[in-house]
Amino acid sequence: MDAFTILNGTLSIIYVSISILVGLTMILSYRKHKEKLLILVGLTWIGIVSPWYPSSISFIVAFFNNGEGIPEVAYYLIGNIAGPVFIFIWLVAFTEFFFQSYRKLILGGSIVYGIVWEILFIWLLLQGPGTIADFFPPIDVDYKGFYLVLALSVIAIVSSTGIYFSYRSIKTDKRKTRIKGYFLLAAFISYTVGAILDAAIPQDYIYLIPTRLILISSAIFWYFGFIMPEFVERRLEE
Repeated sequence: MDAFTILNGTLSIIYVSISILVGLTMILSYRKHKEKLLILVGLTWIGIVSPWYPSSISFIVAFFNNGEGIPEVAYYLIGNIAGPVFIFIWLVAFTEFFFQSYRKLILGGSIVYGIVWEILFIWLLLQGPGTIADFFPPIDVDYKGFYLVLALSVIAIVSSTGIYFSYRSIKTDKRKTRIKGYFLLAAFISYTVGAILDAAIPQDYIYLIPTRLILISSAIFWYFGFIMPEFVERRLEE
């Protein structure tokens, strides 16, 4: 593997590891805080970073397999097949607070969206992996064509509902909730920008490092937005 592939794979592993740690910490925090929301948003974060799982897995496999990573079809399945499921989980959390009178409609629409999304994804995969992306083994892909539209639709749902969630939090009278709202806004914006850059723009040294740093920051902001550490809270109160 060349230096760029090693850097790409290493940054993917760092981002995925931090994100899984954030998600699991939030889920386990339910025992302390007794808030179902923490389970939902923990699962959400573990899920919405799933597009970076295959590059991390393939890099590890390639490292111990003479540079040969996982098969292309497996790469696309691991990174994409569960996306709509985690969109549904996020919308369950979202509608706990907003648009409660439309909750059944929103969640029902999410199920329909997920079914259509999965059908189109499987159909594209059966047409040939090349219809989904240009694959540069062992770890890099450039998504393209109709699948890129599908991928961007997931990002659009997460970012639009997330920014609304953040905006409403910022508008509250409670100072701590307002601060969390700003962290969430930073999380959704940085995730959206990072995901679009990673999915739609061919990566090189100029783009790769800033893109992954943006994504890593989104995981940290997400955690602060729901579970603000005491040292951050004390610092902000100074």
